[in-house]
Amino acid sequence: MALDTDDEILQDFLVEAEEILEGLNEQLVELENSPQDADLLNSIFRGFHTIKGGAGFLSLEAMVNLCHKSEDLFNLLRQGERFVDADMMDTFLKVLDILNTMFAEIKSGQYPSPADNEIIEQLSVYINNDSAVAAPEPEPEVAPEEQVEEVAPSQGSESASAAADDEITDDEFEALLDQLHGNSAPGIKDTEKASTPAPTPTPTSTGSDDITEEEFEALLDELQGAKKAQAEPPAPTPSVPKPASPPASDKAAETKASAPKPVEKAPTAAEKVEAKAAPAKQAADTSVRVDTSRLDEIMNMVGELVLVRNRISTLESAFENEEMAKAVNNLRVVTGDLQTAVMKTRMQPIKKVFGRFPRVVRDIARSLKKDIDLELRGEETDLDKNLVEALADPLVHLVRNAVDHGIEMPDVREAAGKPRQGKVVLSAAQEGDHILLTIADDGAGMNPETLRRKAVEKGMMDEDTAGRLTESECFSLIFSPGFSMKQEISDISGRGVGMDVVKTSISKLNGVIDIQSEVGVGTTLSIKVPLTLAIMPTLMVMLGEQIFAFPLVNVNEIFHLDLSKTNVVDGQQTIMVRNKALPLFYLSKWLTKGRTDGKKPEIEHVVIVNVGTQRVGFVVDVLLGQEEVVIKPLGALLQGTHGFAGATITGDGRIALILDFPELMKVHANRGY
Repeated sequence: MALDTDDEILQDFLVEAEEILEGLNEQLVELENSPQDADLLNSIFRGFHTIKGGAGFLSLEAMVNLCHKSEDLFNLLRQGERFVDADMMDTFLKVLDILNTMFAEIKSGQYPSPADNEIIEQLSVYINNDSAVAAPEPEPEVAPEEQVEEVAPSQGSESASAAADDEITDDEFEALLDQLHGNSAPGIKDTEKASTPAPTPTPTSTGSDDITEEEFEALLDELQGAKKAQAEPPAPTPSVPKPASPPASDKAAETKASAPKPVEKAPTAAEKVEAKAAPAKQAADTSVRVDTSRLDEIMNMVGELVLVRNRISTLESAFENEEMAKAVNNLRVVTGDLQTAVMKTRMQPIKKVFGRFPRVVRDIARSLKKDIDLELRGEETDLDKNLVEALADPLVHLVRNAVDHGIEMPDVREAAGKPRQGKVVLSAAQEGDHILLTIADDGAGMNPETLRRKAVEKGMMDEDTAGRLTESECFSLIFSPGFSMKQEISDISGRGVGMDVVKTSISKLNGVIDIQSEVGVGTTLSIKVPLTLAIMPTLMVMLGEQIFAFPLVNVNEIFHLDLSKTNVVDGQQTIMVRNKALPLFYLSKWLTKGRTDGKKPEIEHVVIVNVGTQRVGFVVDVLLGQEEVVIKPLGALLQGTHGFAGATITGDGRIALILDFPELMKVHANRGY
């Protein structure tokens, strides 16, 4: 039997459960470092409790059972009856993995598969170690007959004080909900039944979870009475009331106790539930869930508006009219604000990606027997939703590489005068119209000479070519396919795959990578990607009669070239830029038929572009300037053409092709011109 994935209640549960599971991933790793943090323990307990409640409402029994066991164990942890250790944390993380698998099954419309008996039994071992399962909130330890004798007077004597003590704790509230829904741990229910006074109404065993308001209030009064009994010793009361006329005060107390409802009473259970739910309701009313496809449609329409704005701005020069100029400027402002507002609706904090790394680093460090501290910075930095998803896998590769290759073993670090604990810093920050991501470690660093020697050993280049590589080019060798500095192969890294995939993935996002490393100090890897992939700032150039667009994030600098200052190295024309030799290519020979007149000017326009970790010079005919463009897919006739990321419409209505530099270099660079 499949689940109805269109059910609104199920969709609400999936949204809430996904947020909770993401939070648990971070909280569990944090708990290992702060096992006595009461707030953290309570937060994790509530996370399992909330998922269990939602899953129970939807009859997802497999998820309910696993969350229930985890909740029981965390109840013991927060009461101080158990303590977290590394093995217990391994079990918790396995539980989280199973819950994520169950969540994926539910999302696909299937009922979740039951958890392995091994994990359930392991949780039971932790729960039942040395003592029985502890209830979420233990009742006062009194004999049943004493409790019966005290119930009647306590209901009357404490009704006035109940009005003052009208608050219950979150733990008491959750325990009460468990009683109402029959979700208490095995063994708790029977104990409660044995100690429950006869006059107190209890839910009937009709198979329904619904109870009346009177029954709910009675249970709430019982819970508050138990709380009061724990705080103050009960006053001695006679076992049998005397028939003689009691004092006036006693008569008033008896009258008050026998009254169906006191005039002054604590808020009802419904009112307390309403009060607790109010903040959540208010928060829910401020947001609306919108399908991402609808946001994409709006973004496309804004893109068309940007093209119209560019077109009108170009035509403005033909009208020497002050009012026209004001209208066009107003259009620019409104369009820019609208574009920014729509982009923000697609933005997500990069914390969605960063949240998985504490678990990744913890697991790898534990398997390698390393001690590593991960520091996250700039988690609230926003970027396009599509970029958030696209960056997840490359960042995982880079972080794993930093932990495995970068950080040394504790003994090695200690011998080198470093702290035994290594450090990895993952940070994000917005810089203008792009996002800067850095992965830094304080490990062994990379030795350029070692990289040169490895490249020669693998037959990637000869010794002369390797000797001419700059430090930056040496560091870039780690992105070459099959290149690895790891001597032994493991399931973490060292197979020569992964880093080349990272470079390809970042390049597809119009991003660039830079590496800085120092032996014995550490390595810093920087990634620069645009804020969004939908609207792109570009540099417009001309080659012959055709306009082309350079993604501005790839452009490093522009200058005019004196042709007499070029050199040829290994058959490749190069130019010297700040004492560094850069390869030089004529784009007109790649993308057009070249110059029709056969003449070459003495001065050329050269655009220095970052292609991955390499800088390359491209000669162009005319520089037109910067322009924001909307990327459109190539038409059917150009599908499969290498070197182009898409097309756009310029301000004067012409078609411009947007260049994909990594692909362009891959196809044409080996031609030597």
